[in-house]
Amino acid sequence: MRDWAEIRWNRNWLGPWLLGSLMICVFALVAAISTVETAQAKKPKSASTRPNIVLIQVDDAVRSDISYLPNVREVIQRGGTNFTNYNAPYPLCGPARASLLTGQLAHNNKMMGNFRESHGGHFVFRNLEGKLNQSNSLGPWMRKASYRTALVGKYLNEYGVAEQSEVPPGWDRWVAMLDNSTYDYFNFGLNVDGKIRFHGDEGYAREHIKLGTIGYARPQTSFAQLMKDFLTAYRPWDFFGTQFYKQYSATITGTYAVRFVRNQSNRRKPFFLYYAPPQPHAEDANHLQGIRQGAPGPDPRPSKQFRDTYDEEPLIRTPSFNEADVSDKASNVSDLPLLTDEDIATIQDNYRGRLGALRQVDNQVGRIVKVLKKKGEFKNTYFVFVSDNGYLQGEHRLSASKFLPFENSVRIPAMISGPGIKAGREVTGPAMDVDLTATLLDIAGAKPGRTMDGISLLKAAKGKQGLPQRDIPLEALKPLFEYSTPLTAYDVPYYGVKTDRYKYVNWSFGDKELYDLRNDPDEMENLAGDPSKADLLVELEAEASRLRGCVGTSQCR
Repeated sequence: MRDWAEIRWNRNWLGPWLLGSLMICVFALVAAISTVETAQAKKPKSASTRPNIVLIQVDDAVRSDISYLPNVREVIQRGGTNFTNYNAPYPLCGPARASLLTGQLAHNNKMMGNFRESHGGHFVFRNLEGKLNQSNSLGPWMRKASYRTALVGKYLNEYGVAEQSEVPPGWDRWVAMLDNSTYDYFNFGLNVDGKIRFHGDEGYAREHIKLGTIGYARPQTSFAQLMKDFLTAYRPWDFFGTQFYKQYSATITGTYAVRFVRNQSNRRKPFFLYYAPPQPHAEDANHLQGIRQGAPGPDPRPSKQFRDTYDEEPLIRTPSFNEADVSDKASNVSDLPLLTDEDIATIQDNYRGRLGALRQVDNQVGRIVKVLKKKGEFKNTYFVFVSDNGYLQGEHRLSASKFLPFENSVRIPAMISGPGIKAGREVTGPAMDVDLTATLLDIAGAKPGRTMDGISLLKAAKGKQGLPQRDIPLEALKPLFEYSTPLTAYDVPYYGVKTDRYKYVNWSFGDKELYDLRNDPDEMENLAGDPSKADLLVELEAEASRLRGCVGTSQCR
């Protein structure tokens, strides 16, 4: 039995020991709480809860092309909402892309064509006065909304022909193709954040750019002048650069896009990637306007991986293909000859090349998706797929064209997938390219610096509301060239309107066209000369004239 002194000593020792133990526990608890709080504090800082956006805009794709793109079809079309009546009011590269960048129709953003002489292209956009220039456009708006922004691929026509190192405002990552090398899939220049990099044959790529520089410094006023400039730019005449498949432009631009997504994933800020590969646009830098024989192979040339994939794929021929009688069409088309067997064979060959080129873009979409899934960002990312305009491949005897307001030129693929958008949805209501700008801003919670002509498609994509019935304006404000060429004599100005049933076009040379799209979706019979349609023609002319001056969502509908 221990004596009292021993017990008292133990009590004296036990008190400090208990106190020390208690203090250790308190410190450990505080440390644990601090660790949890730190981890919780870091989590929202390292991974944004706001959605990322991947916008993919291809060049000259048509709706039927999507069936050949497994990643786009699975992830965006089947995985989201498909807009089946989406339109490009001005179906030409420069104006269509300017509408996406501004959310305004051409008559409001003042971008009227592809090139400076037609009041379009990069330099016009850069130098427009007030709030009309590129400083007040999509990239800066998204950046102001705290998005990390990147443009990879094609910007606007004539970009880089004079000032190659220029980086427009609003873009954190800038990888833009230099015109005219944009349209050579093996030999091209890139502006990578202000530094110039060439792929393929640098000398030949510089010749492409030189042709653009000559045309910018002294715009051609005749086809003869274009011929002369072509001869000045390309030497020797029969050289077409290199064809190294590792340098294929869709693969190169896709790699930059993937790197951006990988580097931005799980960061504090969400990202906006505008991925704009030029495929499947024709590689017409090699044989612009048929001046010389192009590089061997189809136009465009496919990537190596899909070089032979579509060798047996038949050309899709709508009822309007090589239309038997075009005498009812406007005079710029009514005199076109029937396509010959050789013409049709060329269209077929080029069609297969287009599919092979587009399929390589689809591969890049698959790479982007794979990275996002690996980073845990896929479910927090909106995907948007769209073309700038459509393309005519033999319809109405037009072997290779856009610009004209026929359906395969105006009505283009568009689809959206992402948070809150159910798979397999289809929206048949009318939509147009300026709607996409409003949609992107809606997703991002960003504010435009201009009056938007379009409406957001986000609620329609989520099934929360339908699209309002409205008329789609049609407007081509300037001719493609200020002079006539053998391949573009029919690309001249017009205005018009597309309603829920009819399409009306008033050409700059006075001819008119009227099609009943409900009963004649292939636009085979022009009803403008039908006396029974006289009152309808007056009504549609009034609506088309109204839309020519519309401003904002309340008027442009």
